[in-house]
Amino acid sequence: MISLLRWTWKLLILGSAFGIGYIIGREHSFEEEEEWENEEDETEEEKKHEDDSGSKKQVSFEYTGENVQSVSIVGTFNDWNKDSNPMAREGNTWKLALDLKPGKHEYKFVVNNTEWITDPKCPETVADKFDSKSSVVEVK
Repeated sequence: MISLLRWTWKLLILGSAFGIGYIIGREHSFEEEEEWENEEDETEEEKKHEDDSGSKKQVSFEYTGENVQSVSIVGTFNDWNKDSNPMAREGNTWKLALDLKPGKHEYKFVVNNTEWITDPKCPETVADKFDSKSSVVEVK
């Protein structure tokens, strides 16, 4: 009889612990879903705002250097992706024209797929999170 009571008591405690854990977990999952939905709504609003912010304008970029095998441009306009905008070679000069939205855009050149270089021809720079500087172009 006592062993039956002990077994029932353990089962009751185990069931309660599982039930409380399940309820708490469900509450948190609902909160995460709501936060995720709110983030999606904010992202959609930001995209709509960006689309309404004005027409894009063409901006030309140039990099000149010797012993260079490849150059691409990275920046806030392409999420710093070095594969997005490779530049075309014309002798020792590398060129690319991009359509950018109005505003200030930070950028750098990626030379030979490894060296991230600030544009030597650009007078405006800003400090970045890598204790370096990024070039800045303003599109009006």
